[in-house]
Amino acid sequence: MGEPKALLDWQGQTAVEHAVAVVCEGTGHGPVCVVRAPGQELPPIDAIVVDDAIAHEGPLAALHAGLFALTGEADVAFACGVDTPLLAPAFVRAVLRTLHKGDDAVVPIIGGRSQPLLAAYRVRIAPRLRALLDDGAYGLRDIPRTSAVRQVGEWELISDPELDEADPRLDSAENANTPADWAALVARSTPGRKPA
Repeated sequence: MGEPKALLDWQGQTAVEHAVAVVCEGTGHGPVCVVRAPGQELPPIDAIVVDDAIAHEGPLAALHAGLFALTGEADVAFACGVDTPLLAPAFVRAVLRTLHKGDDAVVPIIGGRSQPLLAAYRVRIAPRLRALLDDGAYGLRDIPRTSAVRQVGEWELISDPELDEADPRLDSAENANTPADWAALVARSTPGRKPA
């Protein structure tokens, strides 16, 4: 991206401020945790902020740090990055509603791709994630080795009436990895504006 994604401008606020606000609304104003690289500068945000133990150790380590920080604060967490600015609170709620008894996590499949960073995880799996890390695991796709992860398809998500109205095309899953990607998402969110 050329600059920290968390600090990208999204309609007058940083991407991390926007993500915190969306997740906060989507979870019914439950606690929000932001995991950052050690020493990473962030604006003041209404969230629990924790550092990755090791910078750039990977998404599994970041998810572990976030779930560990939420232990005793929440039973379930919705995990996302800051690079999905079209994420809708209704999407967060729809994913959380698909988590059933017996599921340790629920991961959407959108456009044929697994979305482990738009997923719901039970906080209690934090020790299992630590064990995976200690065993050399790096990615979120390793979680099913120790936890009951259920995948949900697009049809299950959009059968949720609230989500079908708020985000029927599941734009919440659109992410940005380049400045051009980000500009395109900004343009989509701003009527009459074209991508740079």
